[in-house]
Amino acid sequence: MGFLQRLKDDLRSGLATLRLGTAHAAGRALEETELLRMRLELRKLDQQVADLHKDIGERAVEMKERGETAERVLYDAEIVRLVHEVHSLEESREKLEAEMAEIRNEQ
Repeated sequence: MGFLQRLKDDLRSGLATLRLGTAHAAGRALEETELLRMRLELRKLDQQVADLHKDIGERAVEMKERGETAERVLYDAEIVRLVHEVHSLEESREKLEAEMAEIRNEQ
């Protein structure tokens, strides 16, 4: 095998390695972008849950100040609705965290 043939083979091998590395880097960048999007979504969910907790607390204090019994506060339709909403958001958060863990495990 001549020198030029070896040089040609080395160049082909180098280009193949470069293409593979570029494809890997692009895939990694896409994964990181997706993880960042998911982290932002988690923050939004956390803020929504915090806002709902605040609303629940304000409603409960308002009712108690009006002289409502603890049982009436506990079974208030608005409070029950807000609590269900909190549970729904927490389930969404758990699913999102599982998706993030799955993406991390693929790396």
